[in-house]
Amino acid sequence: MTLIRRVLRGSRRPGSRPERQPIEDVRGPVAKKSPRLQTRLSVPNRAALAEEYAKEVPVDELMRRFGVHRTTVHRLAAQAGVTVRRRGLDEPGRREAARLYEQGRTLEEVATELGVGDETVRSAVVACGGKIRSRGRRSSV
Repeated sequence: MTLIRRVLRGSRRPGSRPERQPIEDVRGPVAKKSPRLQTRLSVPNRAALAEEYAKEVPVDELMRRFGVHRTTVHRLAAQAGVTVRRRGLDEPGRREAARLYEQGRTLEEVATELGVGDETVRSAVVACGGKIRSRGRRSSV
């Protein structure tokens, strides 16, 4: 330990610090010794999250409400035995996206209609053997 650290820290011995109170918020105790504070959901909150997920509440809303990451929502739902929803398009959805795009709609228009991101539509078109048009104005033909 450098002299500067010792001076800044003071002359107290390591064991003489007062014991810290555990950090908690409305969701439960917060994990210690983590680079970022992590909320540990209580058992009732985990059950509530899984129940809401099963009712098809959007994952983004559950993330905000419970203060957890998207992957945590999916993991806790799976642990509770709820069938995990996957984002994106299934095979018929991919074919539909490719068909709509081939009819002349933009990636954004198809994405809005199908309720997915434009990058998902782009991947679907490519997977179905379609070619992505260059950006710019549409031809008036």
